[in-house]
Amino acid sequence: MMLPLDLEDWLTEVGDQIVNKKASEGEVALTEREKLIYEIWLLDSETRNGGLSQYFANWGLQQWERCRAVATTWPLPSFLAFAKGVSDLLTGNADPYLALIARHVEADKLYYAYQTSIIKELRESVESLD
Repeated sequence: MMLPLDLEDWLTEVGDQIVNKKASEGEVALTEREKLIYEIWLLDSETRNGGLSQYFANWGLQQWERCRAVATTWPLPSFLAFAKGVSDLLTGNADPYLALIARHVEADKLYYAYQTSIIKELRESVESLD
């Protein structure tokens, strides 16, 4: 399943701006809105590139927990449902990467079932502040 081009373009453009700001000014310079966009951008980019398991291989459980913590403070109901699904996939597994490699088809289907609504809710949420 492909992300609609308007959402993909938006996330790519705003994500690039935030990555550049983070690189030049440091994470402390990011606003709460930018931290949220960065976390979802990172999750989406890694997952589209190599699957949900790649996100966990490259960034680990600590980054996932950070993403969840930031995202759950915003009105993103699709992310909450997705995060519950990820938790279910990880339950009882010491290594999230290995757990998701073993269930990569299921994990990727889970993400793509929610991807469009997560990005749409993200965009609406952060643009409502403008």
